[in-house]
Amino acid sequence: MLNLWHALQGWFEAALAGMGTPLVIALALALTTLLLEDLAIAAGVALAAQGLISWELSLAAVAAGIAIGDLGLYALGLGARRMAWLRRRYGGSRADWARDKLRGQLGTAVLLARAIPGLRLATYTACGFVRVALLPFTLWVLLAVALWTAGLFALSAAIGHALAEALGLPLPLAVALPVIALALVFPLVRWLRRARPVAGVGPPPRVKR
Repeated sequence: MLNLWHALQGWFEAALAGMGTPLVIALALALTTLLLEDLAIAAGVALAAQGLISWELSLAAVAAGIAIGDLGLYALGLGARRMAWLRRRYGGSRADWARDKLRGQLGTAVLLARAIPGLRLATYTACGFVRVALLPFTLWVLLAVALWTAGLFALSAAIGHALAEALGLPLPLAVALPVIALALVFPLVRWLRRARPVAGVGPPPRVKR
């Protein structure tokens, strides 16, 4: 595994060498969040651990990219209002109820959607669809992203340094492992829940004659 990591590290460093300044690396990290958020966080902590970019700039770049993506979901919900069939289906009393709930508990909704996998797309697009005020939504998103990203960076750094010392792993790999593990745990849990048979459901047992 270490040989594979060293090979990947050499390739990655060679690719980064052509990217030039830390600002270019920061831009690449921000853009990566729009594709794979977890990958961007893992890459950000690994690059900071290697000294190719400062921890502060890496954190700022990843957080900025995530925040832009979250605001993009709001814009997506706002744009969905132009679709007549969506307005007919979710408009009227449903939209009024959702608007009242989101306005009354906007902070809770945004923070929970950031922390719980699967909620963010529905919650943030709904905020745009029912036209929750943009400024409060943006401020809550910025707070949620700052707490989430800083927490993951701090957790990865603490656990990564412990893993590097205990197992002798390269520090960039060690600090990236906690984020990679978290990214894999939630899909695995969802898959296990779907795969688990529900009691009382399924064909009846065969009776031997």
